[in-house]
Amino acid sequence: MNKSFLPAALSAALVPLAANASPESLEQLSVTASRTEIPKAELGVSVSVLTASDIERLGYASLLDVIRTLPGVSVSNNGGPGKVSAVYLRGESQFRTLVLLDGVNIADPANTQVAAQFQHLQARDIDRVEVLRGPQGMMYGAGAGGVINIITRRAQSPLELEAAVEAGRYDSNQGSMRIAGKGEQLQYAVDLARRDSEGFNSRESDSSGERDGYRNQSASARLHFAASDALSLEAQLRHQDAETEFDNCFSGFVSSNDCLDLYTQNSLRLAAQLRGDGLDQELAISRQEIERDSLSNGASTFIVSGHIEELNYLGQRDLSAGAFSWGAEFEQQAYRGSGDALSLEGLGVFGEWRSELSDVLFYTVGVRRDQLENDGHSTWRASLAYPVALSESSELKLRGSAGTGFRAPSPFEVAYNLGEGAAPLGPERSRGIEVAAEYRLAERFRSELVLFQQRIADAIVYDYGLGSSGWGAYGQDDGESQSKGAELVLAGALGQQLDWNFSGTWLDATDSVGAQRLLVPGRVFNLGIAYRLADGRLQLGGNWQRLEDRLSPPSNWGTPDVRMEDYSKLDLNARYQWSETLLLTLRGENALDTDYREVAGYHTAGAAVYAGIEVRL
Repeated sequence: MNKSFLPAALSAALVPLAANASPESLEQLSVTASRTEIPKAELGVSVSVLTASDIERLGYASLLDVIRTLPGVSVSNNGGPGKVSAVYLRGESQFRTLVLLDGVNIADPANTQVAAQFQHLQARDIDRVEVLRGPQGMMYGAGAGGVINIITRRAQSPLELEAAVEAGRYDSNQGSMRIAGKGEQLQYAVDLARRDSEGFNSRESDSSGERDGYRNQSASARLHFAASDALSLEAQLRHQDAETEFDNCFSGFVSSNDCLDLYTQNSLRLAAQLRGDGLDQELAISRQEIERDSLSNGASTFIVSGHIEELNYLGQRDLSAGAFSWGAEFEQQAYRGSGDALSLEGLGVFGEWRSELSDVLFYTVGVRRDQLENDGHSTWRASLAYPVALSESSELKLRGSAGTGFRAPSPFEVAYNLGEGAAPLGPERSRGIEVAAEYRLAERFRSELVLFQQRIADAIVYDYGLGSSGWGAYGQDDGESQSKGAELVLAGALGQQLDWNFSGTWLDATDSVGAQRLLVPGRVFNLGIAYRLADGRLQLGGNWQRLEDRLSPPSNWGTPDVRMEDYSKLDLNARYQWSETLLLTLRGENALDTDYREVAGYHTAGAAVYAGIEVRL
């Protein structure tokens, strides 16, 4: 304080169909699934991994655009860079998803629902992103969506100096600097970045044609010290400031299009790791603070702030029969608004056992208990993985998992109900199940098909019929919402020069009365290609995305929901390694100048070209 058509679908998935990076090996390690490194061949859950080379190949400046290329992920954005955005995992809103940045929970506790402000995350210094889909309450205390684990780059050599600049349409420019180093005991990194854009008119109802810009600057520092072979210490700091111009804010009851959102985020994490004799342990403490100020016509209309403090312990013991992981977490979430303030605390403990049967069947079972302010909640997860070597160069893995999750009410939701005299809120409860098949043919082709279903009970919703003021309050839904569907991934390599990947998500996400959930597409497709020339010094890449079957909330209150048009968008990029130290970049977003909408009433960017230079010493 996650069948009946399975045989036919598997047959389709296992056929190598021609068209991220090169095919992902089943030997790849995942950290997120069990909070320790586990070979992907032994995983029974759905994890997507993007490496630094994948992120570079995609060429996007925003991490939001990077993760929207993954299966099971969709994104909505209200009018351009820095504007209100949402990430959906298998149809679940981002306030049901835990987002970690170098181990720090970066959710915004000052928000109505506690969720990460994804629109402010940049892709520049990211080394790895792991997306764990489905209810993950057992290991993380997370909701029905899953976990997004973001890991920044570490130093790989004694001294690393980097600088990069880029400029393009909408008077956009960004720059970054990095100094890092690695010795026998000491490892450090300091990163600075800034992004500016004059943007475009974000809202259709604003007829003035004025532009809504965005500015973001960030700084981070990391220090890692190996005190001995067994003991290591780590400290990290991160600061971010963002200014976002937008339309349709209010001062009193008067609407204005002269709106500004000021966002400040600071985080600190200290950790100690102790390893030896088959026992690994980590103790970490972290704090994140967020402050937001909204201005209308230059005058502040409200200021909110909040913080999340966590104390985490994680242990793992390797035994002859398997491995046992356990941990404990204490968390405090605090919110302060105009006239109200509240803090909530929670304590969680968990344990997971991982083992195998006859070296071919890998399984995990785990349970967790969380004690919240008013009550306790238990969650569990179990998974199976059955990898089979079909030949020296091909592998097949069958897997399945089931688990539960929960979401505690946010400080704002609890404080609001206290002010309205409404009934106390309990946690949302979720459960999910999935089955999957993965196939790999050497490094030339891989495929993955996942079938899933998950449900949410006791969802926290706003009800205008509750509360003492007549304006409503928060209550809990009597029914169950659900999402079910399939995810398909195909990837391959043609020779040494061409890599391709395809992902498709088919999703039926409904609320408790069977209505389609807003802003959640029924179908999402991605096709990516990377082509290398000139002995690998020139790389050409592109990503095509198509979204179908979407329903948006209306742009004007009181009108019906809007059925959105299906759309396709093509993004292209090129990277040329001029020398060992100089890299030239060129990217084109929305290369075909598609006129589309992600949210009703909000514009999107037209065709735009950006050119950049990177220097690495």
